[in-house]
Amino acid sequence: MSLKPEQNDLLTRVENSAPMGRYLKETMWFPVMISSVLEPAAPPRLVRLIGENYVIFRGESGRVGFFAELCPHRNASLLLARNEGDALRCIFHGWKFSAEGRTLEVPTQRTHHDEFCRRVPLEHFPTHEAGGVIWVWLGNGKPALLPDFLFMKLSGEHVAPAHSILDFNWIQAVEGLVDSAHVSILHTDWLKGMAINPALANAAHDAAPVYEFEEKPDGFRYAAIRDAPDNHKYVRITEYVGPWSVFTPGDQRSCYICIPVDNEHTAFWSFRHDPDGSIGEGPWKPKGDPMNYPPPLPGDRSNRWGQDREAMRRGSFSGFPQHLAHEDQAAAYSQGKIATRAREYLNAGDAGVMRMRNWLLRAVKDFEAGSVAPPVARTINAGQGVIGDGEDWRVQDFFGPPRAVPAVLETP
Repeated sequence: MSLKPEQNDLLTRVENSAPMGRYLKETMWFPVMISSVLEPAAPPRLVRLIGENYVIFRGESGRVGFFAELCPHRNASLLLARNEGDALRCIFHGWKFSAEGRTLEVPTQRTHHDEFCRRVPLEHFPTHEAGGVIWVWLGNGKPALLPDFLFMKLSGEHVAPAHSILDFNWIQAVEGLVDSAHVSILHTDWLKGMAINPALANAAHDAAPVYEFEEKPDGFRYAAIRDAPDNHKYVRITEYVGPWSVFTPGDQRSCYICIPVDNEHTAFWSFRHDPDGSIGEGPWKPKGDPMNYPPPLPGDRSNRWGQDREAMRRGSFSGFPQHLAHEDQAAAYSQGKIATRAREYLNAGDAGVMRMRNWLLRAVKDFEAGSVAPPVARTINAGQGVIGDGEDWRVQDFFGPPRAVPAVLETP
């Protein structure tokens, strides 16, 4: 069933106090910067979320500050500010703000200086570091508990975060992750060799998976079940944790988080993680700048986003041989900055996409009505494997024995 225009707007629009933007800001911690990238005493960096600009910096002692971009005095950009100690000093009139959000100095205020500093309305926001990433709370009230995901407890070689900016709406990014049917078609090139993930090659046997769902308080879990040789079934289990986190099966654990930068841009985060070993080489382990990986597609609609038609003549199905993610990105780019969805003609292969949309529509409407579901703890098992005909995928654990996960991580 296609979406009505007003439903699509409710899902996709986040700017200017749109309901979805308010819901996300008041309920979620946002990943914003890979910790290793933000060096002490370095210049502040720009972060854009939900259509608004912010600056982030790390002071000399390692403390992180996160402010609205514009100085509260005369609205000069704090991107220009000096990083002094554990504070930013605006270069316009020298006002100085600590990482904790206190106004320390106002050189242009001769009398009642300290009292004046206490009244300065600096917009600053709590931060926390976990999973190799800095997270920020943008809401007005007390911060919610941090996500209970396993990778939030990991560090060093056990977790490999990566980030890229995509020039289309965040819902398109989430849809690509909860759509298991496209794997057998769009990723044909990668299924042929499967040096990346040999188990995934089984998806080539059946392009029409059967979906079976388990509802969860914070989303859903589903199996995409495909016929495999010798009366077996290939099972891909995906976990959706609303509103924007998706765990997909792979040779190592993978979580993807799609953050709306604004109505037409998405911050796409991947967290490859392994509690028992190091993250090996692969398409999702960052190479070069982890805040820009994988690199963006080379082009736009005018050149088919860099599609290699000569490679297609040589046997490539999609024409995007450089990186698996480029195939997903090209498909999403081709839908437009904000897909309208009014003329879609969906089928059984879109069951995950439809369920995700319905979950989000309910969540934002409940939020507008004053009801917010508290965070829950559950073990994530987004595995894949081959099972015998008649075996129950629900009792399988393709990563070994269930791992105990803390109910919550307390915020500082």
